[in-house]
Amino acid sequence: MALTATDLFNDATTREIGGIGPDQVSAIVSDLVGVQQMLSAADPQINNLTDLHTHVIINQLNEEIASVELANSPTGTLVLGTNLGQYVGRAINDIHRDIIDIAQGDAGVQAIFNPTPLPGLNTPATPFLDNATQTTFVTQWIQDSNHLGQMATTIENNGFQGDIAGLVQQIQTFETNSNAFDQSQGGLWSARFWNEFRSDGTTGTAANALIDGLQTHNAGEVNAAVSQLAANSADVAGNNLMADGGSYASVVAAAQATAVTPNPTPTSPPSTPPGGTPDPGSPPPGDGGNHLVTDLIALLQGGGQNSAAAVVADLQQLVQAAGGGHNNGLAALLGDLQTAAGPAAQTQNGQPATNASSGPEHNPAGDPGLAPAVGADPAGHHVHEHQFHHMWG
Repeated sequence: MALTATDLFNDATTREIGGIGPDQVSAIVSDLVGVQQMLSAADPQINNLTDLHTHVIINQLNEEIASVELANSPTGTLVLGTNLGQYVGRAINDIHRDIIDIAQGDAGVQAIFNPTPLPGLNTPATPFLDNATQTTFVTQWIQDSNHLGQMATTIENNGFQGDIAGLVQQIQTFETNSNAFDQSQGGLWSARFWNEFRSDGTTGTAANALIDGLQTHNAGEVNAAVSQLAANSADVAGNNLMADGGSYASVVAAAQATAVTPNPTPTSPPSTPPGGTPDPGSPPPGDGGNHLVTDLIALLQGGGQNSAAAVVADLQQLVQAAGGGHNNGLAALLGDLQTAAGPAAQTQNGQPATNASSGPEHNPAGDPGLAPAVGADPAGHHVHEHQFHHMWG
């Protein structure tokens, strides 16, 4: 009977409990690589929270594998670019326990991976007392974990209309800063928390899922990432204390209560070179009443047939808005201008003249499907599921 991912992980657990001596490294690494490969094949795409939990496990295994491989190296040897000092064993313990906690907290994950739980600890884990620098970072990280999710939810609820590119850039910056800070700390802090903050930890996995969901319009992936980022911030808040001994609970509550919305879809005005004549290599920038005055001025300044075509496009929209009939002055004026404009009003680069900037994506103020302006009420909420708690060894 072929071994399963669960079998391999349980074998690694048994070997690690016995001690990671040089004679055990290759066997443990082989087990963990096998688990990673099987889970990757079983769950290739994130579409829901169970998928995301599985991918968090897959990525955290990178950290555990690297730590096991270097468990017997001289103190100070960098593990994935981080100096864990004497705490490589703590890092392995924390990651392994966290993976078990994730699986035990999600019945969907257990359908493909159900590792045996470890015995409980004799004494509760002591929260880690952050220093001033760590307190500042964690406070901002908690806020960002929740606020980025709020903005993504708003864009999703608006039919993925909004400044997705701008939000993606913010998420990438958040992930990069989180990874860099953890790597800079090293020692016990990184050993205990790098599977939370790193790019190959929970933060990076959820952030990348959020980016992918926004870019591919995958609502399930976005919802999962938003939920995981919020849950991860609550998890860290429960396992750390501020430099003054205070709790981060109020930071989490404030981050969840503060309404943060994304920027609306950015618009780009038509390019007009000096002299007021639109670029002849571009389609006429007509946009109904929004650009009629500008296009008329350009025409009067000697814009020629291209400017006339832009005015015609503007008037076509106004005629349509007025009812599209033939018994109004706008229709008559449009006919005169079409005659005066000649071929340029009829075609543009061999194609029927179009209104290049008249789509809904260029009219955020008038399209209820676009993201609201900053300061509007938030759309959506966060569901805190599966808040995994560390079991420090």
